[in-house]
Amino acid sequence: MKKFLNILFAIFLNFGIACGNSFENNESFDIIMSDNVLDENSKYLDINTASKEEMSNFGVTTRLAGLIVEYREQTGGFKNLNELKRIKGIGQATFDKLRKKLMIKSKIEKKPLYINEANDVLLGYYGFDKKEIKNIRKYLNKNSRINSNLDLMKVLSEKNYRKYKSIVRYDKF
Repeated sequence: MKKFLNILFAIFLNFGIACGNSFENNESFDIIMSDNVLDENSKYLDINTASKEEMSNFGVTTRLAGLIVEYREQTGGFKNLNELKRIKGIGQATFDKLRKKLMIKSKIEKKPLYINEANDVLLGYYGFDKKEIKNIRKYLNKNSRINSNLDLMKVLSEKNYRKYKSIVRYDKF
């Protein structure tokens, strides 16, 4: 950026001399640079705090902005941008476009997942794949509820159990 500004200044200096304006008369000139020009982060929106309107004004479609805000409201937010792919309608091509506009500036804490009340969309938002969702539904249909981590271990692989055990809740109190 500094190199670009130096080149730009040289162009203006040469333009002034070519037009007969000399800077030798001790005139002083101030170069005013906006913080927005210098701030690399200003070309990105924080996916965890931006409103639908801000996203729309930044070039994200209204439909996608709504889906992103819905995801954020239900899960607590995004820990990484790859979570965008969990939203139905966001494939690789759309993800590639969105990651040029969005970033994670503010850290979030995921909301707990009340597994006995969660629908398939919410389970997908938390990262469960179709096979795991199917196993959860099968278990719930047979037993009516998942009561504890012991039940959850019956439904998930050991690896995924370790991944989800800290956010899964069984009852709201």
